[in-house]
Amino acid sequence: YSYVNKKGIFSKIGERFTTSEVVSEGIASASFNNLVNHEGVTVSSGDFGGKHMLVIFGFSACKYTCPTELGMASQLLSKLGDHADKLQVVFITVDPKNDTVAKLKEYHESFDARIQMLTGEEADIKSLVENYKVYVGDKKASDGDIDHSTFMYLINGKGRYVGHFAPDFNASEGQGEELFKFVSG
Repeated sequence: YSYVNKKGIFSKIGERFTTSEVVSEGIASASFNNLVNHEGVTVSSGDFGGKHMLVIFGFSACKYTCPTELGMASQLLSKLGDHADKLQVVFITVDPKNDTVAKLKEYHESFDARIQMLTGEEADIKSLVENYKVYVGDKKASDGDIDHSTFMYLINGKGRYVGHFAPDFNASEGQGEELFKFVSG
């Protein structure tokens, strides 16, 4: 992973996040309200009771990056073992018009059951996308893909933004070691 935190873009992987580390130039608010999960239940960030959150933005029809990121998150949850209850992975759609509860429920079956897949009203999703500074292209490509940024956002147990990072899709091992240390430490 290439971490982006208050020390700058692509800082050394060996520099750990701490639970109190907060980036003042980061997102305005890490919280969200009134989103609907893949089971049809309305949720807010406060429902995750002091857990760290790993927030991923994407969409269910994504062919490449989203399934890879969710696969990495699933592996991380598995690796965390008894510490997995300290982390909530949240996948928020950037395509609420097409990502219905039923579609997200079907998509969810391919990944760790502990991951929450969320959709909502277009205005609410747009506000979150802007707040988290997620890039989302204006138009779908001919193959149905939507160009979007692939950062994962780390929120501490107090609901504060800690940092974000881009997964290294070419790395075969060592993915998420610092994240593992952050969550389990």
